Amino acid sequence: MTKKVVPTLLLILSWSFCAFGADGVAPATTPAPTNLRLPVVSTPLAPAVLLDPDGGAWQQFPAQRLALHRTPPLYDTDPPATLDIPLLEVRVARAEGKLLVHMSWRDPSGDISALAPAPDTAPETRNRKEPTAATERFFDAAAVMFPAGQSGGRFTPSLQMGDPGLPVTIYYWNAARGAVLMEAQGRDTTRRTEHSFPARGSYRGGVWHVVLELPNLAPGVPLAFAVWNGSQLDRDGRKYFTVWHWLE
Repeated sequence: MTKKVVPTLLLILSWSFCAFGADGVAPATTPAPTNLRLPVVSTPLAPAVLLDPDGGAWQQFPAQRLALHRTPPLYDTDPPATLDIPLLEVRVARAEGKLLVHMSWRDPSGDISALAPAPDTAPETRNRKEPTAATERFFDAAAVMFPAGQSGGRFTPSLQMGDPGLPVTIYYWNAARGAVLMEAQGRDTTRRTEHSFPARGSYRGGVWHVVLELPNLAPGVPLAFAVWNGSQLDRDGRKYFTVWHWLE
């Protein structure tokens, strides 16, 4: 049979429901395919050491190259979302009860900025807000998503930010705004929590290196990754993404 390229939207939908059979019942747990496994290395190094994205220790850990896909067009005014960043390189380490995730990807434009802190004033009281003039200013970002219940197996939430019955947790890092913990249970439900987490990013030689500190997720928990390219007007749901990959 002739091989066909699966459109991105169909890819998302297929992975949203891949855990069910034709009768809609989830099958018994089976091992993840070999090419969708993420090797994890246990190390005596402290998490504070591994938070250095340029640290030499990371080069000693095995890297997994993950294919990135583009989301379908979301905004009529946006240009076509070309696949300028096709690959993401991921390394994972366990250290002192934490899971450190190192992400690297090539990006010719480092869209990063230091934003001015919010003024320490009373909340805005005007009825009419002044719109910002910086309507096309977006920044590079990265995120790791996993089921909120941290469950393993092949039964996974939708890649479109989870499902009503299968919420997800998102560790999100932005090159201008820093790290924030998010929650979601389906499209248009993403909510920023009041919590942050340790994360650091480094841009050098046209390559981003970002480390996120996650809780000590158990083997078998699936992770999905996302990358935003500011120069391509990426924001919100307009991004690069991977399918689910399972921790070893």
